[in-house]
Amino acid sequence: MVFLLITKDQRLDTILELLSHEGKVQIHDLVRRFKVTDMTIRRDFDCLVEKGKIVRTHGGAVLAEQEDAQGTLKLEPPYVTRMAEQASSKQAIAQTASRMIQPKQFVFLDSGTTTFSLAKSVSQDIPCTFITNGVNLAATLLTHQCPSVIIIGGEVDLNTWSSRGTLAEAQINNFHADIAFLACNAISPDGNVMIGNLTELGLKQKIMSVSDKIYLLADSSKFDSHSLTTYASVRDFDGIITDSAIPEKIQAHIKKLGGNLILAETAVGITK
Repeated sequence: MVFLLITKDQRLDTILELLSHEGKVQIHDLVRRFKVTDMTIRRDFDCLVEKGKIVRTHGGAVLAEQEDAQGTLKLEPPYVTRMAEQASSKQAIAQTASRMIQPKQFVFLDSGTTTFSLAKSVSQDIPCTFITNGVNLAATLLTHQCPSVIIIGGEVDLNTWSSRGTLAEAQINNFHADIAFLACNAISPDGNVMIGNLTELGLKQKIMSVSDKIYLLADSSKFDSHSLTTYASVRDFDGIITDSAIPEKIQAHIKKLGGNLILAETAVGITK
């Protein structure tokens, strides 16, 4: 097998990109990823610390935020940051998605900030069984007194507040869902639905394989952008629920690629 060598600057950029998506990195993971020694990664960390980009943790690093008024370094979990982004759009998307859930259905909710908004929007008296790998989604559904909530177990990721890994994927194989709602980090100009965490790749594809109907929840800021890896195409979903701020040019392009957009403001689908 041949490995392509990358420069130090490329390596530093990749480390920062991984941190922006995953919230933290570990030295041993980066050693395997870049095929370099741990001392090389430690020197990379030194460089990024000097630039004020990261803060070291035990065996790894996290992103550094701006200092507050008292000069104290402030760290903010990426999940909390994402929750505040496009909040009104996510709420509108969630309300549209919640109207698609019918009584007595088996419903799979993927982890994510928009699916979390959906969990908060679910009617408290709807007799459904909800399956989720999102720890915070399960807790929210329970506070709504939903009659049946199943949480997928596995390694829990702080950045996404969800279970992941081979154990979680194996459990999903044992379930069937009438309808599933998934999230993403980006939708590329080519129609690739992308995420920033490799450990979620297999899990999302497993959810799709056991679900009859599959909907993607993505606010308009996710379109025409890229993330780390692709897990599906826009044409693989029965619908892509987004907000009405998405430009008409992008709407037409997604339709051309085989995607079915559902605008949250009107809940009117643009058919394939």
